[in-house]
Amino acid sequence: ILVCGIIIVGVTGISGSVIVKLAFVCCLVSVLCFFENHRTGNAKALIVGRMFFHATIGAVLVISAVQLYNILTHQFQYTYVWSYSSRELSLPLLISTFYAGQEGSFMLWTLYTSLIGVFLMAYTSRKGYEPQVMSVYGTIQLMLLLMMIMKNPFAYVWESWPGQVEVGFAPKDGRGLNPLLQNYWMVIHPQVLFSGFAAMGVPYAYAVAALMKRDYNNWIRPATPWIVYGATVLGCGIMMGGFWAYETLGWGGYWGWDPVENSSLVPWLFSVGTIHTILTQRKSGAFVRTNLVMAMMCFLMVLYSTFLTRSG
Repeated sequence: ILVCGIIIVGVTGISGSVIVKLAFVCCLVSVLCFFENHRTGNAKALIVGRMFFHATIGAVLVISAVQLYNILTHQFQYTYVWSYSSRELSLPLLISTFYAGQEGSFMLWTLYTSLIGVFLMAYTSRKGYEPQVMSVYGTIQLMLLLMMIMKNPFAYVWESWPGQVEVGFAPKDGRGLNPLLQNYWMVIHPQVLFSGFAAMGVPYAYAVAALMKRDYNNWIRPATPWIVYGATVLGCGIMMGGFWAYETLGWGGYWGWDPVENSSLVPWLFSVGTIHTILTQRKSGAFVRTNLVMAMMCFLMVLYSTFLTRSG
C-alpha cells in the first residue's frame, strides 16, 4: 500500500492534501454505515463500513509515507518540511521531524489512531460491540482528519507566504530542528506519548457504545484490556519525558518543563482511576455510572490537554 501510494502520488502529481480529504470522506462514510447498522441492523451497511474504514487506514498510511518521503528527500518547497528539517540532521532526527510541529503531531496521532483501529475493529466484531464502538471511534478519527485539513501539512511555502515567495520556489535548505529537541529521546518519546493518546479513545468509545446499547455492565470486560494498555503506554511516555527533562540542561526538571508533559499526566490519572473502579464493578457491581463517566474522561482529558497546549 505504501509503495503503491507513493508511486501513484509521484506519477499522477496528486498532492497529499487531496489524499487527506479523500481519507476524510472515506471515514465519514464508514461512520455513517456503522451507525446505520447499529440503528437498523442492516448487514450490508456493516460490510460497507468495514470497507471504507480499511480505505481510511490505507489513505492515512499513504499520507504518512508521502510526508516521510518529502522529509527524507528534502522537499523544502513544503512549508512543514522547510520549517522543521534540514540537510545537516542525522537520519533518526530527520525522521523525528515528522512529528516535530503541530501539523506533524496531528498526523502522528491520526496514524496511531488508524493502526489501533485495525485491531479494535477485529476485536469488537468478536465481542458484539463493533457497530457502536467503531461509529464512535471512527468519529474520533474523522475529527483528527478534519484537523489535518484545517492545519494542512502539505502546504507550499508560496501558499504560506503569498506575495512574498515566488510560486514554484524551493529553498535549498530548511530551518532545522530546535536544538533542544535534537536528542535521542525525540526519536522515541513523542511516538509513545501519542500512541497513548490514541489508545485513550478506545475506553471512551466503549463507554459511549454502552450508552448506545443501554448495556451498562457487560461493556467493562472487553474494555478493560484497552484501558490497561492505554494507561501503560501513556505512563511509559510520561516517564520517558521525565528522563528527557532531567537530561537536558536548562529545563528545570520535569515539572518545570513543557506544559504538554504536565497536561499529559491528567488523562493518565483518570485512566489509572478507571482501572480501579472497573475492577471494583467487575467484583461487586459498584460504580456503574462512575465507570461510564471515568472512561469517557480518559479521552476528554486528552482533548483538554491538546486544547491547552495547541490552541495558543
